[in-house]
Amino acid sequence: MRYLPLMLLLNLGCVTMTVARLSPTRYEPRSSEHPIQLYSAQLPTCPFEEVAIVRARRETWVVSTGATVDALRKKARQMGGDALVGVGFGINSDVTATVIRFRRDDCRQ
Repeated sequence: MRYLPLMLLLNLGCVTMTVARLSPTRYEPRSSEHPIQLYSAQLPTCPFEEVAIVRARRETWVVSTGATVDALRKKARQMGGDALVGVGFGINSDVTATVIRFRRDDCRQ
């Protein structure tokens, strides 16, 4: 019992991530400053390829939805992605999206 407060502190901010790769191609990670756009119902007009479906779930009520979305953006950057499409919010604090990578560097919308 004396370690319970420490265990609670360690669980704060915990977001679990699930990844299902859609492309066998592995890309170099993007920089931490690379903007990751979000699309929920509309798709970008530029040609792109789907990299993976990602799901983030906050494990505690202390983590905000914004922090969960930031975790998805970070994962998209690690996978070399440019945007998240089909962003959806579940009833169990899940956020699901598809990581995409634009085929041309001069077209990002």
